[in-house]
Amino acid sequence: MPAQTIEPFQKPESSLFIGLESYTEAQSDIFYGRTEEIDRLTNLVKANTLTIVFGKSGTGKTSLLNAGVFPRLRKDYCLPFRIRLEFNDDSPDLITQIKNILISEINKYGFKVESYPASETLWEYFHNEQLWKSVTPILIFDQFEEIFTLAKKNDRFSNTELAPFWEELADLIENSIPEKLREKFLNDKENIDYSYKKQKIKILFAFREEFLPEFESITAKIPSIQYSRFRLMAMNGNQAYEVITKTWKNNIDTAQADKIVGFFSKEDGTNKAYDVMEIEPSLLSQVCSYIDKEKNIQGGAKISAEFLNKYPKEIILRSIYNEVLTESNNAVNSNKNEVEKIAKPVNEFVEDKLITDEGYRTKYALNQQDEKIKPGIEVLKSKYFLRDDGKSIELTHDVLVPVIKNDREKRRKAIAFAAARKKANRRALIIIIFSLLTAALIWYFITNKATQAKKEAIQDRKNALDSTIKLKGKIKTDSLKLAKIDSVLKIRQIQNAHQSNAGNDSVSDPLNNTYGQNKSDSMLIILQKQYADLKKQYADLNNRKLELDNVITDLNTKVNYHTDNQNKISLVNNALKQTVEDLKKQMYTDSMKFINQYDILRREFNAYKLKHPEPFPAVTPKPMRDVPDTNSLQLNLYYSSSKNMRIPGNLKIFLIPDSAYNKKKIKKAMIYEIRCDELNLDSAQGKRIAKYSKNGYSFSNVPPGKYFIKICAYYGGYYSITKKTIGNETTKKLDLSPPIR
Repeated sequence: MPAQTIEPFQKPESSLFIGLESYTEAQSDIFYGRTEEIDRLTNLVKANTLTIVFGKSGTGKTSLLNAGVFPRLRKDYCLPFRIRLEFNDDSPDLITQIKNILISEINKYGFKVESYPASETLWEYFHNEQLWKSVTPILIFDQFEEIFTLAKKNDRFSNTELAPFWEELADLIENSIPEKLREKFLNDKENIDYSYKKQKIKILFAFREEFLPEFESITAKIPSIQYSRFRLMAMNGNQAYEVITKTWKNNIDTAQADKIVGFFSKEDGTNKAYDVMEIEPSLLSQVCSYIDKEKNIQGGAKISAEFLNKYPKEIILRSIYNEVLTESNNAVNSNKNEVEKIAKPVNEFVEDKLITDEGYRTKYALNQQDEKIKPGIEVLKSKYFLRDDGKSIELTHDVLVPVIKNDREKRRKAIAFAAARKKANRRALIIIIFSLLTAALIWYFITNKATQAKKEAIQDRKNALDSTIKLKGKIKTDSLKLAKIDSVLKIRQIQNAHQSNAGNDSVSDPLNNTYGQNKSDSMLIILQKQYADLKKQYADLNNRKLELDNVITDLNTKVNYHTDNQNKISLVNNALKQTVEDLKKQMYTDSMKFINQYDILRREFNAYKLKHPEPFPAVTPKPMRDVPDTNSLQLNLYYSSSKNMRIPGNLKIFLIPDSAYNKKKIKKAMIYEIRCDELNLDSAQGKRIAKYSKNGYSFSNVPPGKYFIKICAYYGGYYSITKKTIGNETTKKLDLSPPIR
């Protein structure tokens, strides 16, 4: 074998836990918990030309390959080439990308080669180069689902490059002579100095399990896809315990390790049924990374009970959840103004769409209405908080549900409180507006009527005063006339008296005297009559003046009355304003009282939750060893392909009664690993799930009858068995080995 200088693996000086990052080959000495998977996958790769590895997002496929499988393969004279294809506009064609990675890795480790891959096909290169007679090349295509996502979005790759790419890979995997070389090799027109009937190349495809149907569609071109398969499951409690204790070593004891594993179960570590637990490696790494970071900040050397009491499950999960949700909301709000950034659209989406009202995980199919929050959803997927199967999304773990449900209840209470407060404010505002309108109307009508009456009284008083002035002038004129007439009468009387005296003393003309006397008497009578009339008029005017004085007095009284009414209206207005102010103060007092009552209830509720974390006390099932089962069905499992392989402890195995209804269920269910169709089989009548213990897998309380057994995560159909009698019974041997071509 040519000399090679593989760099020694050095553990980085950073934190013991790497959070969401994938483990590298240099970190293989701190990669724990996957020993069984490493053994199984390494054996599959060595035994088959093509192996496909699939699993849910966040199960650690890349870490398993980098830190687990790669170091093991190198020890067996294998050279793994990790290939992550690019699909950018300026990227080289797909085959050239593979060749560039081959050249780079060969030079990196100092291998002596006769030639580098150039214009020839990959099939030709791996048959012709002498290096591959002593070293087994392994092409490992990581995150290979991108061949169906990113490549199809780029017209260049989807229209022109995918077809020749699959054609060349098919020739390499199936060891088929390329079409353009077939005549040269089969008709022996040229001397061939190497064996083209054998090859040592190994290929591995790693992708998310929801894309397995896409790979099924190319089995006609690459039949080997059907055979060597490996499904990576989530960790169980035992594996998580190994990761925690081996990473922290002497810095953590058994009780604290159990408590951390209990973060991922509802029993908080009190139930040691670790075999049936499912723990996402990504979430485990995040929790442990948080604890490690806080430990370093506190300057402590060990994970003690005091430390875990200070940072219990709720605080750790809350801190991780808040950090991830803040990043998600920032991704959604990146182009919004400061006011809009206050909103938390991703929180509301997770709380309303991804858990039920009762507090269980649920799947949700995205639609056009969710386009605005897709940047936040992508962040949640990258942090392994969400799992996407191509059709719908869901939370990766139940451990997040209580945190989300608690936030939802707080948000809904806040909304209800705001609505109640808004309703109270609106009611108070209506009362204030109604009171003001009523006061305004009363003030308007009273003031308008009083003003009109005042105007009329003032006008009447003015008219009366004018009439009085005119009467006074006329009375004065008539008085002057009476005085003048009275003076004339007196003069006439004196003249008459003198004339009478003169008539006695002298002889006068009788005619003249008689005429003069008669004339004087007639004038006097007329004047006396005029005087009497004027005197009567004067008396009438005085009476009229008295009447007007009375009217003026009444009008002054009315004016004073309306002025008093206006003062009273002002007092009423002031009283109404004071009432409005009192209502405002009362409303504020009631609001503060409501807020205080709400705070008291919230504190009581939180205190109750601390004492009672679940709606009902959890019932811890007794361990199987405490309740002996006298009617079990024990499974006898083995590997025909390798006697040294240990039976894994995290398989899901169904026992389904043989009935017409269940046969229809089984007929509909597909038999491939990813198509174990657990949702369909879970609805089978009378189905049971096997439990794992130190004695292996078994079903409890199985009555006699015919049954089907389906072992998930393995290629194959259904075993048919019959339990003959009541009591414990063991099945015939069941082969777990997947078919190898």
